[in-house]
Amino acid sequence: MKYKNIISLFILLLITVVGLWGIPVLVKKATYSPDDYPFVYFSSGLKKIALIDYKNKEFPMSDIDGNKYNTAAFDTLMPFLNFRQLMSDGRLPEKIEGIEITPQLLRSKSVVYKYMPKYVDVPVTGLYILFESMPKRVGLKMPDDVFRMKDKIEFIDAKTNQVNQEKSDRFAKELQKRGYTFPTQWAIGNPNPRKPYDEGYFCLDAKGELFHIKMVNGRPFIRNTEASKTVDIASFAIQEVSDKRYYGYLFSKQGETYILESTDGKYTPVKLDIPAFDLKKDQLMIMGNLLYWTVQIAKEEGRDYYILNSDDLKSIDHHHIDRTGSKWDTVSKWLFPYFLTFDSPDSEFLYPRIHFTGFYGFAAHALLAAIGVALFNRRRLFSAVFILIFGVAGLIGLLLQPNYRKQ
Repeated sequence: MKYKNIISLFILLLITVVGLWGIPVLVKKATYSPDDYPFVYFSSGLKKIALIDYKNKEFPMSDIDGNKYNTAAFDTLMPFLNFRQLMSDGRLPEKIEGIEITPQLLRSKSVVYKYMPKYVDVPVTGLYILFESMPKRVGLKMPDDVFRMKDKIEFIDAKTNQVNQEKSDRFAKELQKRGYTFPTQWAIGNPNPRKPYDEGYFCLDAKGELFHIKMVNGRPFIRNTEASKTVDIASFAIQEVSDKRYYGYLFSKQGETYILESTDGKYTPVKLDIPAFDLKKDQLMIMGNLLYWTVQIAKEEGRDYYILNSDDLKSIDHHHIDRTGSKWDTVSKWLFPYFLTFDSPDSEFLYPRIHFTGFYGFAAHALLAAIGVALFNRRRLFSAVFILIFGVAGLIGLLLQPNYRKQ
């Protein structure tokens, strides 16, 4: 009898845990709709923030004052966004704000970058591809080896799986000479050979110093960027941009955003004039052109848009849009004070996560507990408390247990 009760309790808990995950999944599929925000971009023609609705074919653009603009005006007032259409129509201006315009210049100054927490919180293999940064022929060629550098740097032949000791020692000596301290916290690079050039890897050593590592004419190129003198570095995103103005984006542990600018061979962190954001929850998107950068920060409560001058990255305008929410937000708040998931939009790792929505759902739990008392003739107090804690999942678990139901 003792073991029977233990097994029964185990089955009850197992059914309840599955319900805490499965029931919200089904309800979310029935009630969830994605957030609907307009596309926001700064109009160099109006010198205003503009809201764009591509589904509206007649008047796709409006400014923050409510004025609407037809398709032809939209193209003209957004020359950086629509320069290909203007070129096709023969309407691309020769100058914008006194700067002579060419398609090549517009393309080289185009900036698109998106930060999501799951881009950082990902599993890594620990094996990296290092290209020759100054190849003799045009284009990057896949090397015959990979390298790892957790506790030391080692180059491994991809075919034989043997360590290339000579090459490994060459890089190890240069790392030691430059003051690199193992173990490496992380190494960030772009292993895609289809890019205009290669800047190798940016690695954070054990002391929090950010080093630039690449291979030039077969020799190690290693520099301490000294960015840690001004930034408490959390992560880095390499961006091998066409105009080679900067190496990528630096994020501090406080949530501040910088570009690591290339200035006469030096590495200069330049802070974007935007507030800090939560690196573990929020998203950031940058859409830039020759004159202005539009930076979007997406949070649970809505989105903030910051317009920056492209030269010094100082803010010149700001706009906020509240999140409207969906039926899922209302339903989950009242049905599930908490629920279980195994995945997350903020991480690529799968593991159990408890999500709290508030205390409103316990009102529904209390109602279910009262119903449960009427359904069960045994262990009524236990059943009521169990349903009050676990809600619908707890009620279903009890109903599937014959020991609790009325006979």
